[in-house]
Amino acid sequence: MTSVNLAADYALVSQLANTDEAGGLAKERSVLLLWFLRNVIGLDDLDAYEFVCDGDDDGGVDALYLELSTGDEDHETLVIYQSKYTQTASYVGPNAFNRLVTIASQFKDAGSLSGFLSGQVEPKLRRLIDRLDLLRKLTEGRYADGRLRIRLVLVTTGVLNGDARRLVDATNQVERTGYLTVYDLRRLGPLARAVAAPVARPGTIEVPCTPAERTIVGTVPNRVAVAAVRAEDIVGWPGIDDRSLFELNVRRELRRNRVRDQLDGAIRRQHDHKDFLAYHNGMTVVCDSVNEQPDKLIIRNASVVNGAQSAIAFARAADEGDLTEQLRIFVKFVEVAGRPQLAKEVSWRSNTQNAVNARNLMALGGPQARIAADFRANYPGVVYEIRPDATLAAATTENLIANDDAAQLLCAVYNAMPWLAVKRLVLFESENHAMIFNEGITASHVLLCDVIRESVDAGRDRFPELYRKSWRLTRIVAVYLVGQILQSDPDLHNILDDPSSALKDRSALQGQLDMPVRVAAATLRQRYDAHVRQEIADEYSVEFKRQSILHQLRDKARDNHSLVSVTGVLAD
Repeated sequence: MTSVNLAADYALVSQLANTDEAGGLAKERSVLLLWFLRNVIGLDDLDAYEFVCDGDDDGGVDALYLELSTGDEDHETLVIYQSKYTQTASYVGPNAFNRLVTIASQFKDAGSLSGFLSGQVEPKLRRLIDRLDLLRKLTEGRYADGRLRIRLVLVTTGVLNGDARRLVDATNQVERTGYLTVYDLRRLGPLARAVAAPVARPGTIEVPCTPAERTIVGTVPNRVAVAAVRAEDIVGWPGIDDRSLFELNVRRELRRNRVRDQLDGAIRRQHDHKDFLAYHNGMTVVCDSVNEQPDKLIIRNASVVNGAQSAIAFARAADEGDLTEQLRIFVKFVEVAGRPQLAKEVSWRSNTQNAVNARNLMALGGPQARIAADFRANYPGVVYEIRPDATLAAATTENLIANDDAAQLLCAVYNAMPWLAVKRLVLFESENHAMIFNEGITASHVLLCDVIRESVDAGRDRFPELYRKSWRLTRIVAVYLVGQILQSDPDLHNILDDPSSALKDRSALQGQLDMPVRVAAATLRQRYDAHVRQEIADEYSVEFKRQSILHQLRDKARDNHSLVSVTGVLAD
């Protein structure tokens, strides 16, 4: 990477991680870490504050976070973060993380942690240690017996020099792979570029309104203007047809449903147009600036973050000749120039009605933006859908992976938690989302999981007919079993470990997946046959959601695969 690119990346990271977006955090290093937790780890916007320390007496600990165990694991991982904010895109050496490596020793046994807490410790860090119940866990010997692990992460706007990179490698060799991870500018730059997108549509729109029809509060550059706007003027805003006007919206066009039909019906009742202003909830638009003119507002770089359905409905009504001059709604314009995080927060917080779910609210978060950018760069033939969009879904029937489907598949394969994977919407709640779409997950991981899903679907007829009646549930179980078979096979586990290499030859990959799918089907068929023989009611729709049952199926599938590997025989 050239120095020019590094300088540009530094400027972008500095812009994204700025004190205006920090909610009271004062230190640049803390603000950088807050941005990282929000946009790379994917913690909820407000939750992220709880894990960041901003004082002087932190001993080198700038944040603490406890990663829960997944799948077959029976341990938690305490992640200790340290942040180093450099004034330029300069090189940093081993001294950047020597303190982090040293402070980690204080969290490995109860005596050391007690000694640390007996000194001057920042109150927020002390509360974090209490909240995570670390002293009790260490007293119980959880670090010694492996139930509590430690991982160190340095986040810096600098660039590791050769000595620092060698020391990272040496530390991981002594401890374990992944013990110390460094996100320097070489890694932060691409992440920042992904997170910075999407952006508002460039250009200006004119909003005819008199001073009596509008009000503006606040001071430049963070004012809020509210105006009564005619629907006939809204449909003239550029970007409705191609949806570019909604780039910062958590969702775009809804599929045909009751809410959409009711909105269309209300617009067609022209006699109600005079009262539309009274009962419509209005629209919210983020923009760079609002310029007041005697008879209008000029809005620069606007994006509709709440009210996309109304704008699209108005456009449909205009095409059909159903709009009148009387139909007006309130539009709130929020200036967010230089504050991308504020733009996202306005989008999230103005979309809290019941029809908006956790998936919608995570659409503009860093992990989803990062994976979408990864797809565009490395798998341009695949559309990774992070926001529901009826127009997109209608135009793309193949090579589309919705991120809620991806969440279920990743949770079943890489987190090995099918009992959680079946709970589709909770996968996007803060801690689950951060676990499933963690910083190690790339477009390759998502695409591999989708290929496994395709292979399972192709072998659907091999599964018991009863289980096929609830195929979405059975598919998750089957995908989980295939993942467990791959993980347990010394010749196949590299498929999971290095999905980008496996995906280079899709034909060969599908051939490798054929036997694991057949074994998964045979395992479920064995279960079904046993229930028939023993005349036991098969409550599979309940039991396929139970961890203990799923672990039994996992063990059986692994045994079946081992037997096939030795004998080469599988009874279909």
